[in-house]
Amino acid sequence: MIMTENRSKTGLRILAIHRYYWPDTPPYASLLRSIVERWAADGHSVDVLSTQPSYKQRVNNAPAPEIEVIGNVTVRRVSLPQEAGRGRAVRILNMLRFFFSILYHAGLRRRYDIVMVSTAPPVLPGAAVRIVSALTGARFIYHCMDIHPEIGRISGEFRKKWLYKLLLRIDSTTCARAWKVVVLSEDMKKSVCSRPGLAQTDVSVINNFTMPDHNHAGRTEIPVRYEKRSGVFRVLFAGNLGRFQGLENIIEAFHILERNDADIELILMGDGKAHDKLKMLAGTSEGRSIRFIPHQPVAVAARIIRDADIGVVSLVPGIYRYAYPSKTMVYLSEACPLLAIVEDESSLAKFIRAKGVGVSVSQKKGAEGIADVIRSIRNEPELLAEMSARAREVGKLMFGCNEVLDRWSGLLSDFPG
Repeated sequence: MIMTENRSKTGLRILAIHRYYWPDTPPYASLLRSIVERWAADGHSVDVLSTQPSYKQRVNNAPAPEIEVIGNVTVRRVSLPQEAGRGRAVRILNMLRFFFSILYHAGLRRRYDIVMVSTAPPVLPGAAVRIVSALTGARFIYHCMDIHPEIGRISGEFRKKWLYKLLLRIDSTTCARAWKVVVLSEDMKKSVCSRPGLAQTDVSVINNFTMPDHNHAGRTEIPVRYEKRSGVFRVLFAGNLGRFQGLENIIEAFHILERNDADIELILMGDGKAHDKLKMLAGTSEGRSIRFIPHQPVAVAARIIRDADIGVVSLVPGIYRYAYPSKTMVYLSEACPLLAIVEDESSLAKFIRAKGVGVSVSQKKGAEGIADVIRSIRNEPELLAEMSARAREVGKLMFGCNEVLDRWSGLLSDFPG
């Protein structure tokens, strides 16, 4: 085993690994940029290993330089074949290509003191960094934005029992060997520590922060067609229209509301694998009580969120144990109260109740229950205004960019040397 020399707590050599990096469009691409640039500002030498922009597969992503320096951080991008419309085999091959790219860049190209890897794609990148760490002596941080393969079991992606058990064993070993495991909520921490043999794992809870605008605002005016109409109560979902959001119930809730509450509208802003299915479910309500808005630049999206009356955070049952929606912080930063469609016992629902920043309702209440909650909060404008004021305050105190980045700086203070 090749061991790295002892180094001080500043001047560490760090590599951060994630499939998507700015200017790619998922929230973590921008969040990671803020984290690594803070580390660079702290005096560390930081590299990023990622791939060419490819998150939005419905469009032709503009290629980025293979190697470039952004914010005093050196970014290296691996080129992978486009996955749109090419089947599961291409996705699996890309995961394997990225796996071996990690082994090469982190294990052979340069020695690092710390390697941080996220869970996109799941399991394999973490396993690759574990191997590199064992060979080079680097410490590694496992940033679990989601916990796999448990999420894959719920979605059906890892429905085969042998595959699930294999991936769980691989990922549990990765967690056990990590220097630090970072998750987004106490629910996620409990899920990691409840795995066999992981009760004493060093797990830190560092939630996400308000979405940074690395494009320096740019266009901020809302296109006229997306402006909120006078007298309309706007319910907004902003973010990935994916399989784990469980948005089918709120679509059905708006079919119910449309019958007697024409002044309430649902806006779904974003894209994702469930986009086409949700449009189909909206049916004749699309363009009336339900409207779809494509992904918007950060500054424009912030303005749209600011104009909304309430922001939706929705998860299918059971997911709260393994993921935490980052849109929560975005809503709060724009003084947008929360409507969380999630289990009452979840950290998210408890947080909303404790801080008075919105309301929550379980998916088990169904479309009728969700419709009742929306109608009720619409009819209490004074309470909604109080929630809005508290949302802004809580968002700034708990999820402000600098406040959370201070925790990321402090995470490295335990490095020996």
